[in-house]
Amino acid sequence: MGLKVLFTNTSSLIKYGISSGFKNLGHEVHIMDGKYQLWDKDKETQVELFKDYIENNHVDIVFSECFANFAEGIFEHTREKGIFHALWSIEDTPFDHWIGDYWSDYADYIFTTTAECLPNYWNKGKQAEMMLFGCNPDFHKNTDSGVQRDIVLIANNYERRFEQTRKFIMPVVKNGYDVSVFGNEWWMDSNREVNLLSYPSVYRGYGAYEDLPYLYSSSKIILGQNLDDKSITQTSMRPAESLAVGGGILISPFTPAQQYLFHDHVYLPRNTDEMLLMVNEVLGMTDIQREQKATKAQKYVYKYHNYDLRAEQVINAYRGHRP
Repeated sequence: MGLKVLFTNTSSLIKYGISSGFKNLGHEVHIMDGKYQLWDKDKETQVELFKDYIENNHVDIVFSECFANFAEGIFEHTREKGIFHALWSIEDTPFDHWIGDYWSDYADYIFTTTAECLPNYWNKGKQAEMMLFGCNPDFHKNTDSGVQRDIVLIANNYERRFEQTRKFIMPVVKNGYDVSVFGNEWWMDSNREVNLLSYPSVYRGYGAYEDLPYLYSSSKIILGQNLDDKSITQTSMRPAESLAVGGGILISPFTPAQQYLFHDHVYLPRNTDEMLLMVNEVLGMTDIQREQKATKAQKYVYKYHNYDLRAEQVINAYRGHRP
């Protein structure tokens, strides 16, 4: 018999990602959206909405991928009601994991994308395991829209990525390649020391998550960015998602995690010269060569990094949980 799983956040990662795995496994999925949306409310209102939902609906598992202003009272209420509450700590990094560390005090079970953070949770007496990002083959797939640009980057211009952007992204832009950058308006912010103000035609606006499969399908190269270059497992959402689309070839600044998880399915330059060499190599491929490489990568992530596998981890944790 299927379980009822309630997601407290409405992020794309939930809507188009991991919730699909539970559905595919025959479980009932509910997302706190519409009048029950939490992320734009104050903490007191969040708790009221959550209590109202729980009062009127049977729930077996509550799954939280926390946002900045998330209410502690939601975890406290599930504890009172004896409802299994799992936390997916997606922003853990080896030396900066205070977000997950804080919320782990409240959750029944912690999933982290970062293997190096597990001992911290275990030492606190918490049940925790690693759970990586993945893909949803029903969403992350080739749209067969044909190649319309050479290079695409979908990323926000975070300050923590400035050095990476300087070394790997700006040289591609400055060399005059056909580049389209999608992300928030920080790319055109004069107060940010790294920006695209000198290359206004490169910036193409925000880029809705719903457009991601089309943008990755219709580009020869997908540029990647990551916040952490030390972990053996932590990446952004993008590597698995971009490879799953099976369109463009992913070129992303080297990290141990990408090498460990995706092997030769992704190009991993270590410096500016390697970046430009790899861009030229991929642009020099025939359409058939690119398609063969992209399809091979797609099959790999569909098999080893799909959200059915991730949902199965959560179900197994629920069934084996000891209060």
